[in-house]
Amino acid sequence: MEASSIKKRLAVEEEVLIEEERRFTIRKATPAVMRMLSLVNFRLSIERREQLETKIQMAGKAEKYRVEDILTMKMITAVGLMSYFLFLGVVGSSPMLFLVAMVTALMGYILPEHWLKILGSKRKDQIKKELPYVINAIAIMSEAGLNLVPAIKEVADKKKGVLADELQMVIRDVSVGVSQVTALERLAERCQVDEVNRFVSAVTQNLERGASGVTRVLRNQASEVWQQRKKKAQELGEKASMKLFLPLLLLAFPATAIFLLGPAILGVMDFILSMN
Repeated sequence: MEASSIKKRLAVEEEVLIEEERRFTIRKATPAVMRMLSLVNFRLSIERREQLETKIQMAGKAEKYRVEDILTMKMITAVGLMSYFLFLGVVGSSPMLFLVAMVTALMGYILPEHWLKILGSKRKDQIKKELPYVINAIAIMSEAGLNLVPAIKEVADKKKGVLADELQMVIRDVSVGVSQVTALERLAERCQVDEVNRFVSAVTQNLERGASGVTRVLRNQASEVWQQRKKKAQELGEKASMKLFLPLLLLAFPATAIFLLGPAILGVMDFILSMN
């Protein structure tokens, strides 16, 4: 048992070292880029920095990237794409490529932020899918006699996915002395999902009532989230039906018209021919 624990700890330490090496490699270019930005009197406002930090957090990359890392990526992609098309413009003597270089530089500058936005959107959708199962599992563990934090730990250890990783961070916060309420509030801030916000709000308000109060809230939250998911599925089904109606009408109507009107048209034509 002790040997297994040592192996597990060594594996975790190795993963941490690998991640630190990767982050160091990315950030080696940051000082040079920041000096380049300072040459053009670049100033990042507090609001803009907070906006980027929020996007990084919502994308689930807060432990891997800082604002400076994203700025580095923006500069590298912008300068790289612009340089490539400027080179093609010089070699090919095409003035149009110089305009393309300016456009692609702007696209390159926007690209890293757009990447964060896509990741954030996918992450939110994944959290919404996992939330009913996770809350239900925590409620079952709580009903079995576990307190909130041990129940969360049990679920986080057994389940895989984005929300399970976020719950691991809750356990990590609590283990270093952060209160349960604060750890759960940080979870809501990282996820930026309405359903998670409601879950955290309901649980934190009932923590002082003890295990029975939290268990009841967990069960109510699990039922509510499942109902919301069913309602969402019904809405998507109705929208899909409406989207399919018009193509089906366009495809089916001509065939139906031919089937119904064809014999009548042939009869009229025969009658006209017989009259002649």
